Amino acid sequence: MTKVFVLGIDGAFPEYVFGEWRKELPNINKLMNEGVYAKLNSTIPPLSGPAWVTITTGKGPADTGIFEYTYRKNYSYNDIHIVTSKNVKEKTIWQMLSDKGRKSIVTYLLLTWPVKPFDGCLITGPLTPAGKDVEFIYPKELKDELKNALGEVPPIDIENFRTITREEVEREMFKLTEKHFDVNEYLLKNKEWDLFFGIISGSDRMNHAFWRYMDPLHRKYEPNQFKDTLKNYYKLVDRRLGKLLSMLDKDTKIIVLSDHGIIRMHNRVNLTDWLIKEKYMALKEPIKEKKPFNFDMVDWSKTQAFAIGAYEGQIFLNLKGREPEGIVESKDYDKLVQELITKLNKIPGDDGKKLESYFFTKKDYFKGKCEAIAPDIVIYFDNLQYGCNSTLIGNETLWSPQTAKGSDDAGHSRQGIFIMKHDNLKNKNLGEIEAIDVAPTILNLLGMEIPNDMSGKVIGK
Repeated sequence: MTKVFVLGIDGAFPEYVFGEWRKELPNINKLMNEGVYAKLNSTIPPLSGPAWVTITTGKGPADTGIFEYTYRKNYSYNDIHIVTSKNVKEKTIWQMLSDKGRKSIVTYLLLTWPVKPFDGCLITGPLTPAGKDVEFIYPKELKDELKNALGEVPPIDIENFRTITREEVEREMFKLTEKHFDVNEYLLKNKEWDLFFGIISGSDRMNHAFWRYMDPLHRKYEPNQFKDTLKNYYKLVDRRLGKLLSMLDKDTKIIVLSDHGIIRMHNRVNLTDWLIKEKYMALKEPIKEKKPFNFDMVDWSKTQAFAIGAYEGQIFLNLKGREPEGIVESKDYDKLVQELITKLNKIPGDDGKKLESYFFTKKDYFKGKCEAIAPDIVIYFDNLQYGCNSTLIGNETLWSPQTAKGSDDAGHSRQGIFIMKHDNLKNKNLGEIEAIDVAPTILNLLGMEIPNDMSGKVIGK
């Protein structure tokens, strides 16, 4: 039976991987020469949670119900939770394989905790809670097996990458990524599998931490001792990818991809401050200094809209009959959405220049079984070169780099990478493919039937 090997490099960006770095990434370059490649159009919004779930289920956010890293229970203002695997109601490709008696290895993928049993091996990914009693490896006995074989079970992530020094991020993430590859090598060699789906999540941390040191177009460009750190990290990933590829038999199908790309972030728009200033949101008490925002501060009887988001902005109307204290009448919905878009589109950059912003409305972009919980408006300020701050209010101006969690020099971009070793097509640039196309493509390679409710197409066919 055909096997499929997939390596996901979280946030890998085509501008450099397909461009000036290509010749310095020999294993990726070889795969491109021997197969097909494309820019992968991520989900709206281009966040790892929604995107990886779409990639592994073949369903978009409007069907999975995952639009951000948090969700509100029953449209509550305060009953807000971090998304987990419990929110992933659609079947993943490895669950589909398991139903047919076929085995998978899945490592370090977001939203796989808590563990859902299937026929195979699993190590959960980022957002897994910390604690020695947290079960993040399946089956349970695999944890001791890895410890005996490798001397330790490495952590899933480094802690507080936004607050430790760049030297610490560089040192710890290089070290942890090597260990994750060690785990993947062990599993590839010692476990049965039809599908291997491994994620390198450290690339996302490195992208956010080191982008401005290598991007001359970044307003904070600083080509210091870290100017080659990000490229060297990708060279490490490429080198270890080569080792994994050498372990595969010649008939194994190979895919390397990312969930979104990365783009310079010049600044952030203080979106909650803007809603307050424009009188779309009212507070119970006036704010006299900068402080973390929470929904307990809001006077909902006078509030028409609220926002979340750190890269893209997501705006929700305080809709009557939907939100607990909604005041916006259904008949006024379309008018208010357009009014907000018109005004938001006039927000300039902090340098006074016009931003090239894009807007995605629920009615136009989110059709599916979970469309009711979708944001009413998604905003890409300056095509994501400006992020959003919705969690710190009372800022001196409309722009600031920080959220309550810290600052970033890079945000997420619309397009990631896709490379597939292909028997019939060599060195072919397919242009663009959609994240929703990946799951049916993998099932097709495995000789599996593609469910009727998957709307994506088979790539390269």
